[in-house]
Amino acid sequence: MVTEYKKSGVDLDKIKELHSIEASIITSTYKRTILGAGHYSGVIELNGMKIAIHVDGVGTKTLLAKKAGRYKEVGVDCVAMNVNDLISIGAIPQALVDYIALEEPSEKIVSGVIQGIVEGAKEAEIDVVGGETAVMKDVVNGFDLSCTAIGVVEELKTGNNVVPGDVIIGLSSNGVHANGFTLIRRLLDQNRLSWEDWEAELLKPTRIYVKPLLEVLDLIKAAGHITGGSFSKLRRITNYSLDLHLPEPPPIFKAVEEAGVPHDEMYRVFNMGVGMVLFAEKDNVEEILRRTNPYCPAQIIGKVESETGKIKVHTYKSQFLYL
Repeated sequence: MVTEYKKSGVDLDKIKELHSIEASIITSTYKRTILGAGHYSGVIELNGMKIAIHVDGVGTKTLLAKKAGRYKEVGVDCVAMNVNDLISIGAIPQALVDYIALEEPSEKIVSGVIQGIVEGAKEAEIDVVGGETAVMKDVVNGFDLSCTAIGVVEELKTGNNVVPGDVIIGLSSNGVHANGFTLIRRLLDQNRLSWEDWEAELLKPTRIYVKPLLEVLDLIKAAGHITGGSFSKLRRITNYSLDLHLPEPPPIFKAVEEAGVPHDEMYRVFNMGVGMVLFAEKDNVEEILRRTNPYCPAQIIGKVESETGKIKVHTYKSQFLYL
């Protein structure tokens, strides 16, 4: 199937194949690993302590930051993409290091990015303990950015105890977050999406979900950060069938769809207004909503069903699709 995302240069099926190849190779190194490749973060046990580790970047959103001459937002993004994956498995984020690769030395880029990383770190209440800056003119276009973060785990939240009848709760996103930008840039380049109309919205940083999740770790069974691959990421948590009824998305997603992305593909690429998903017993839902809503809007978006293998998504257009 040739999708708009594939036409842009990103083949999600091929990426999954690469992940599978990588996972099969690295398992031979496992000595301390208790949660390896395939979930939101890896976990090792060291002297009785469970330590989680994750690495991520902001993808080609850096090119839009360069276009706008604004770099602070992607610094926040980079923190969010790491700490959100840590907290998804129940790991409390502690610290991170950054890596900035530059086409040429730029104080404006570095200072802007670091300001954003510091802002995100303060929001997540973690330490920035160092980093690395490299200049690679023949490799990098503008700049690239990634972080590696660590957390500590008392109780893993991997979804092993998710059962039919459990309720699925969605925490709202802050817009597009930091994935799908290869497709969005294609729409911008082809003048199918207006940069002037959507610049501010597209540069909004990924919402950091650490504080709301810390409020409810004792009440949830699992959490899923919705990034690349969208709601298919929930397969990391359970193979039970999921029945999702998603709310009407923010205007930016409608604009992207109107620019020529098929409705079903939107739900395979973007978060569509739901950036974090929680799994919980029915009896805990009311308290979870009470604790999370002060941080960001939250609502019930579905349930876990008895059969296995399907994620059914009901969209705001009264359509449904299977992931």
